[in-house]
Amino acid sequence: MLKKNDHVAVKLEREILSGVYRPGDRLPPERELAEKYQVSRSILREGIRHLSGLGLLRTEPQSGTYVTDYRKEASLEFLIYLLDNNETLDKEIFQAVNEFREILEAGCAEKAALRGGPEKAAALEIILAEMKERRGDPAALAAADYRFHACFVEQTENLALRILFNACKSVYLFYTEEFYREDENAAVTFGQLERFIGGIARRDPSETVAALKEALNYGRDKVYKSLNF
Repeated sequence: MLKKNDHVAVKLEREILSGVYRPGDRLPPERELAEKYQVSRSILREGIRHLSGLGLLRTEPQSGTYVTDYRKEASLEFLIYLLDNNETLDKEIFQAVNEFREILEAGCAEKAALRGGPEKAAALEIILAEMKERRGDPAALAAADYRFHACFVEQTENLALRILFNACKSVYLFYTEEFYREDENAAVTFGQLERFIGGIARRDPSETVAALKEALNYGRDKVYKSLNF
């Protein structure tokens, strides 16, 4: 995973995302880039290797290293990197990630309901009670909200779904903290989540998914308005 202290990779990544190097461009020779970034060629190669792994670059033998179109070729690891490091996450990417999360969670809600029951509902009630205690503290409430959603995703008993949900954690926390800055939003959400828990308890996929979509749509509208999207 690319880290913020990976100086060369970060510099080059920012120039790619800002359009200094555009999709299809061939990077300058290693010697020229090493001089530009004031590093050895071995360190430069390591940075290029990192960015190739993220899907930003492609090296062709006997030809050179080319910039790829990250919107078409970047890996999930690159998306996680953007979210974790607060890199250039523009409106389009933010909305795309949020839409992905909505689709993912709706599927998880249906599967969790089918595997639900009173015991599964009780686990969610405990977290909802914690959320109510955290009301008035947007960051703490957002963290508890994430645990609530992570709990029902885990109840799907599907590791791939949990991993995909985890990939959205950074944008999720930013999104929900922004949402809970308006205290009135909390009361509305609590009611929606109570309906959701009821659906889990009764193993009712329709009610569960409907309650979740109502909560997600409400949250999206509020946050996008707050962010002037």
